Amino acid sequence: MSDPSSRRISQAQIAKELGYSQALISMALNGRKKGMSEATYQRIWEYATQHGYSPRGMKLDTSSEANSSTTIGYILRSPLKLANKSNFFSHIHQGLHDHLKEKKIKTIFLGSEDDIDEQSLTTPGSIPDSVRGIAIMGEVQPAFLASVKKLDRPVVYISARATGHCHSVLSNEQESGEKLVDHLYNLGHRKFAWLGGNSSMGRYDDRSSSLNNALRIRNLELDPQFSKKTKGADRKEGYDCAQEIISAAKKEKLPTAWVCLNGLMARGAINCLFQKGYRVGQDVSVVAFDMTNVCTEEHPTITGASAHPEEMGEEAARILLNSIEGEAKALLDVTIPAVMVERESSGSCTPVKTARKRA
Repeated sequence: MSDPSSRRISQAQIAKELGYSQALISMALNGRKKGMSEATYQRIWEYATQHGYSPRGMKLDTSSEANSSTTIGYILRSPLKLANKSNFFSHIHQGLHDHLKEKKIKTIFLGSEDDIDEQSLTTPGSIPDSVRGIAIMGEVQPAFLASVKKLDRPVVYISARATGHCHSVLSNEQESGEKLVDHLYNLGHRKFAWLGGNSSMGRYDDRSSSLNNALRIRNLELDPQFSKKTKGADRKEGYDCAQEIISAAKKEKLPTAWVCLNGLMARGAINCLFQKGYRVGQDVSVVAFDMTNVCTEEHPTITGASAHPEEMGEEAARILLNSIEGEAKALLDVTIPAVMVERESSGSCTPVKTARKRA
């Protein structure tokens, strides 16, 4: 016979077994004794802890010994896996890991959205009892999010929002768009292009909207033939978008300011521009909604604006720990401020019609 303490029990199950209302159970396990006898309070707590409940009303012991068996699980959105985890979410995970490490708490990879189904989530033992909270990195399907929530553990959504369903941590995309457009406008650029990827996700909508809003404030707008949208958001998609923009500009001047969804697309676009004979930072300025190492790992370095993803990971860790400790009384949608760093890929406007020939 299996040890009952090895199985996680829900508040509803505790209420059924003890013959109390679920509201009373919830009050006790969140540390509220008002209107409740001490005997009832102690009975609920003793039963809950004996049967493996992870109580949100209990303060998390931050000692090394207590936390050695406590972990925070993380899940990657489809189609990401550990083998192809995005540059952005690698930075998120680093921030999450660094903050939890200070509390002697480890992270554990639970799988990607593609690998986990509702049945596997509800199978006893599939998610270890030591996993006290879950971070979901990137936008997942609503049904998948609902399945994760059934685990009855704190959940934080990173770079996506599900208001009223779980906590979330986001970058200030509107601020990023304003900073990028303001930078390029002050350099004299008036003709813009948009290289947008991950078009099915909310992050695409947020960044596209912020770009268009910032342009509208300055009485500018994107020419539809220079506004590209792709399913993916890697170097190849950036390269392909750049080819289409250059092709569309054969009979008129090429846009001098290119805004990319992320640094990877910007790298692909820069490669294409170099191959076609354009000087990045002189003939064409390329910027990105990005603040990861991809912007600085090679030349030209890329001008970018975004929240620091490590800070987003750190904030997600703080929210999860507060939820586990019972201090988070409401669901939080936290927006991290954006910063902008000017680098080699952007410069003063120099309108060009055709590619300059290489020497």
